[in-house]
Amino acid sequence: MGPERKPSRWDRPPEPHDWRWVVGNIGRTLITIGLLMFAFVGYQLWGTGIQEARSQDQLGKEFNKAIAAAGLDSTTTEASTTSIASTNTIDPSVSTTSSTLPAAQDQVFPQDIAPGDAIATIGIPSIGVNKYVVAGVSVKDLRKGVGHFPNTPFPGQLGNSAIAGHRTTYGQPFYSLDKLNKGDEIKISTILGGSYVYVVTGSEEVGKNDYHVISDSNPKKATLTLVTCTPIGTASRRLVVHADLDPTKSSKVGKAKLFYGQEPKTVAPSTLPGGSATGGTLEDGSSVADSVVPVSNLPNTPDTTVGNSIAGAGAGTPTETSIPDATESFATPTDAFNQGWFSDSKAWPHVLGWGVLLVGAALGAYQLAKRTRRLWLGFVVGVVPFVVVLYFFFENVNRMLPAAI
Repeated sequence: MGPERKPSRWDRPPEPHDWRWVVGNIGRTLITIGLLMFAFVGYQLWGTGIQEARSQDQLGKEFNKAIAAAGLDSTTTEASTTSIASTNTIDPSVSTTSSTLPAAQDQVFPQDIAPGDAIATIGIPSIGVNKYVVAGVSVKDLRKGVGHFPNTPFPGQLGNSAIAGHRTTYGQPFYSLDKLNKGDEIKISTILGGSYVYVVTGSEEVGKNDYHVISDSNPKKATLTLVTCTPIGTASRRLVVHADLDPTKSSKVGKAKLFYGQEPKTVAPSTLPGGSATGGTLEDGSSVADSVVPVSNLPNTPDTTVGNSIAGAGAGTPTETSIPDATESFATPTDAFNQGWFSDSKAWPHVLGWGVLLVGAALGAYQLAKRTRRLWLGFVVGVVPFVVVLYFFFENVNRMLPAAI
């Protein structure tokens, strides 16, 4: 007579609901939560990267379409520097990275630029960055790629053009921004057909509300500011990289013109979005005080008239306003990196809905296994719908987290 077979899990009598049953269920719950947290970390590192990669593919099509609509060859933005030396006449006594150009050309903007549209490409060879730049720096915009602050000059124009990007999620475009050194090149091509080379001049860490690194602008100089969060995985401070245009390697710069349906105001805020304004410093050294106005300054936004007579130019209508001096600034857009915990309140119903579906998928798989008395069958049938629902559950949970997490 052989050894007595152990009864299957389905034939065992129910466990008594004593302290061991309570402790066992608590342990299983904690293990499940831990596994879900590990899965969420994986989603943060790779799942968001997949989303960003899909967005970048779409942005590439949009960028090429914009170039074609402007009557430019698809290779124009990459090859236009071949004849730059003949078009940019620079005084030999002026440093090639001074970005001081006595004359700038008018540039005509497309009429239909909207938040999240592709407006440029950015390449940083020394750290392997090659991305499309979108219009805007909201949470939604930066999930597609790096974004251009709409209250700063367009890349390739006089003044300080500012670009922000994620450091830990959504492709981590600026993960290695701290490794840039003086003299490294940043190459930008825009939907206007120009190609520009900026040379890194330095970097710094500032507080998350130190807006001056973006708003400070010399109207006679073309500069670029790259912004991301630091330390890695947090939004407590900002890592800022400064660069000057190299006119000998760049297309002719344009006059500083702001679009996204904005009108200028006469004082510059000194804090990043979400912080309290403490005043700014004009070019002559005098101090001013102003309030940061967290309004949407992008086309197709119905209410763009807030404080200080800041009025939008209308849906899809670019302004022709230039920036003659440092005393003119523009309303500050909402910076993705200043979004706090649970900032997207619209995500709650989605999180709860997908959470219910997630529990339903798990229970359905268990009931199938119990009815067929085959645990492996329940796993095989339930794993695919469970993973799909889990992905969308994580996607909506991620909407409530700070952009730097």
